[in-house]
Order: sequence, then C-alpha cells, then structure tokens
Amino acid sequence: MKSKTRYVKQIMMVLSLTSIIGLVGCAKNDEPTIQNSEEQITQSTNNIDVESNEDETDYTISKEDYSSYEGTWTLDGKPLNGNGAELTIQINNGNQLTGSMCKEEDICDRFAEIENISATITNCECYYSFSDDGWGDTGTLYIVLSDNRVKVEVQDFVMSDENLIGYGINGTYDLIKVDETNDIAIEFEKYNEDWDDDKISDENKKRRNYRDNCSFYSEFVAYMEEVRGVTDISYNCYPLYDTDSKYYEASDFINDPSRIIYLAKNEIYARHGYIFSDSDLNNYFMSQLWYIPEIAPADFDDSVFNEYEKANLQLLSQLDKH
Repeated sequence: MKSKTRYVKQIMMVLSLTSIIGLVGCAKNDEPTIQNSEEQITQSTNNIDVESNEDETDYTISKEDYSSYEGTWTLDGKPLNGNGAELTIQINNGNQLTGSMCKEEDICDRFAEIENISATITNCECYYSFSDDGWGDTGTLYIVLSDNRVKVEVQDFVMSDENLIGYGINGTYDLIKVDETNDIAIEFEKYNEDWDDDKISDENKKRRNYRDNCSFYSEFVAYMEEVRGVTDISYNCYPLYDTDSKYYEASDFINDPSRIIYLAKNEIYARHGYIFSDSDLNNYFMSQLWYIPEIAPADFDDSVFNEYEKANLQLLSQLDKH
C-alpha cells in the first residue's frame, strides 16, 4: 500500500514539473512576437509621420502676387465719362480677382454691366463666365494681365433673343490703369459746327455726371429717338426748338409731352447762359453741348430776348402744364 502511494506521488511530481517547463517554454516563445509587434507599430508610426511630412511639403505652393493690378482700368487710362469701357479690379490673397466691368454709350443712354466677377489668376490670366450683361447676353471673360495693360476678350458670346438693339459687352478691350490721383479741372466748351464726332464724344464725356444726375434724362432720350428719330451722336448739340429765329404756334407742340414743352420754354433762358437753381434743370442743360452757364438768376436781364423769343416764351408759358 505504501509503495503504491509513493508511486502515485512520483507520477504527480513528474506531471507538475512538465507543466512548469511547458509554461516557461510558452512564455519564451511569446516574447519575440510581442517585440515584433512593438517594432511594427513603431515602424508604422514612423512611416505615417514621414508620409505626413511629405504631403505638407507637396502642398506648399507659392502664390503670385497681383495686387498691383487693383484699381480702375479704361480704354484711355482716364476716368470713364461717356462712351467706353471700364474694368474695376480688387485682389485678395495675392491671386483672387473680384470686380465688375461696364460699357456705355451715354449719348444714347445705353449701359451694360457684368457684376460680381470672381476668378483665380494663374500665370497672369483668368476666366469668368457671365450669364447677363444687363441686356441678357452671355459669354466668358478671358482676362490677361500684362505690363501696364489688362486685356479683356469676350469669348463664346451669345446675344439674347430679346436684345433687339444689339448692345452689350462683346469683343476685345485693351485697358490702361486710371491714375486716380490726377484730379484735373474740367473746362466746358460750347458746340460749334466745326466739331467732328471725336470732339463731340470728348465733350459729351465731360458732361456725363450731369446726365446721370438728371432724373428725367431718359425721357429726353426716348423723345429724341421715338418722336424726333434722332439716334446718333447729335443728341445734345442743338436746342429742341429754334425759338430765337422762328415764330411757333400751339399746333407745333401737339405731339410733345409736357416735359418737352417745359424744357422748350426754359431753353429760351438757357440759350443766353441763364444758370438754373433747380437741380434737375441745371443737370439737364449742363448735359447739352450748346449750353454754357454764365449768368446768375439775380443778374439776368430778360431784355436780351429778341421778338421771336418773347412771343414763343409767352406761348410756351401758356402751354406749359408741368
């Protein structure tokens, strides 16, 4: 009985030693795996850091600075004051262009404008597609910045079916920057028959602000086009009527709106340089190339009127319902 018990104890001791050796062996076999995992994690982390640094380097792009192009650009480098085109430019973050472009023919009271231009300049050029220039036309502005010049070419221009006049922003414009620090006093000249179209256009430009600030100037333009059939540059060259050399009758004004009769009466005074205190009348007559302001109301003497003017003034005063 004792020998059998001793035998069982020996077997149990052998089994215990075997288990301990197995556990130690397992622990030793696991250590390289743990070390390898740590090395892999470290290597992976290092790889991520390297890739991140490479990405930052790749996306660091130096931008060109076009801020010197900020300002107003026109065809002749002078403030727009009548016929012509104008581009205004603002630059943000070195190469982000915003602004607007307009074109006008003030003698016909026509104006087109593309607002809210926004584009990114790359290698001195950019594009902006517009859906309306004020006349329903569409196209793309191709803007090129060069030494002391900005060139605007309208590409893919499509005129609106409703644009019966055919006006709009189209073609190519070679623009010069306006020197806004150069403030020149404007001198007005009185129209004479020797002026050519260029001279008339130049003088009209000088008087643009007066046209813009006359509340009824568009009525005058509509009357000249629709009733008189005048659509050329001679709009503002002559008075409406020859009240200084012809006797008129009431029937001569039967097709005229009250505004025109009102102007016809006052142009008898304007022909002699009368300075109008009413701002609208002053702006209207200052827009006329035949008018030069010379005599203040307090100094004006109506004895300057001839017999035609006196008779016509009396008639028009009766007809004037303005």
